[in-house]
Amino acid sequence: MSRSSGDDITELITSVRSSQKYAAISGAMIRSIGLRELAARRNLKEAIKATKNKLHQVAGAYLDARLPYDDWLALLEAAVADDRRTTNDDESLANSKLRQACREIMRHHASTRERLPILESFYASTLASLGPVRSVLDLACGLNPLALPWMPLAPDARYYACDVYADMIALFE
Repeated sequence: MSRSSGDDITELITSVRSSQKYAAISGAMIRSIGLRELAARRNLKEAIKATKNKLHQVAGAYLDARLPYDDWLALLEAAVADDRRTTNDDESLANSKLRQACREIMRHHASTRERLPILESFYASTLASLGPVRSVLDLACGLNPLALPWMPLAPDARYYACDVYADMIALFE
């Protein structure tokens, strides 16, 4: 009895998601890439390998390793609590525990790590001519929501973060 394409895509998704590196990636995204790879490859094994390679190119290459989201959430919560107890002016906020924690966490993602040396001026210069920014849609955000303390946004601004890693997005909810 031959396998159906439905069996192959189900097995491909299960196989890819069994890897810790890709477990939190949207099944719909894996399915979309996997269907293309199944059509282009000779067999399921090659399609699984090609799907993982594509996922690495679009997402996995930006991450250092398994990310400790629970530890980071605890670090951020402690920093916010500490700042609430000790910070009462804008100058103190510039050197806040929250900013220190955000910088530490941003070191673990390639795109945010690249901006760390220029973080103080990056958003001020790139957003300056836009006037009061009231909303941001950050697609493939990575750890960029942690840069919010440096963004000159309107006080009532909305920030929408989207990424293929569900566990990463959960950190910002």
